[in-house]
Amino acid sequence: MNSERDNFLLTPRQRNILFAVVKEYCDHGQTLGSKELKDKYSFTFSSATIRNELVRLREMEFLYQPFTNSSSRPTEKAFKMFINQLIGGLQITSRQQSEMKKQLKQMQDKHAKLSKEISRLLALSSGGVGFTVSEKEEAYSGIGNLLKEPTEGKVGDILDFLDNLDSHKRHLLTHDQTKKDIENDLGEYGKQLRTVIGSENPIIPLGKGYAMIATEVYLEDGEKTVVGLISPTHLLARKKNIELVESLSKILGSDKDSKKLK
Repeated sequence: MNSERDNFLLTPRQRNILFAVVKEYCDHGQTLGSKELKDKYSFTFSSATIRNELVRLREMEFLYQPFTNSSSRPTEKAFKMFINQLIGGLQITSRQQSEMKKQLKQMQDKHAKLSKEISRLLALSSGGVGFTVSEKEEAYSGIGNLLKEPTEGKVGDILDFLDNLDSHKRHLLTHDQTKKDIENDLGEYGKQLRTVIGSENPIIPLGKGYAMIATEVYLEDGEKTVVGLISPTHLLARKKNIELVESLSKILGSDKDSKKLK
């Protein structure tokens, strides 16, 4: 279902409650009850109202209960809307860009191949798997991170995707074709960031419980490269991880003149 239409269907109160639930799950790996939500987020409506809205959000498939009487957890549909909202309001500061550029320069000084160092930096900074793809090569780093963050999905799905990264190259590198083929599944927010949420996408199959965010850049030789991050959905939905990829996009640019770190 289209995320903009989903957003329109929710009332402002429902959206605020949903985003509070998603944020708690992203930050702490748990969900709060209606009273805790009211107290922590200073909602002006009652705990009973929150409980009623949580029921409606479950009926609309934004939340689900893993088992009877458990707290409600976000679905992929909820994560997709939350990530869309984060990207739509993203503001990357010059300080963040400078820090990222400094880290990349230090890594490049130690190791010759920038594409591999970008993958490593993404993995180290995010807790997910960083990857780079160009016409000439593919690189990724951070497989061990997947074992530290269990999800309802299978790590094997991600390993299979990475092992066959070359076969997904066309859809990752050819932006116009990707958009045409799967415009309802690959979300494009702003000019460069693209997302794939879990099992929703048949062409870039990450499997349930995982998500990807990617952007186009130009590295040393001016060749277009896609850099991205794959992680459990609740980790990807953390603002700092989306900012991480956006910072790379701004530093390395979508401009073919941005070939090297200064």
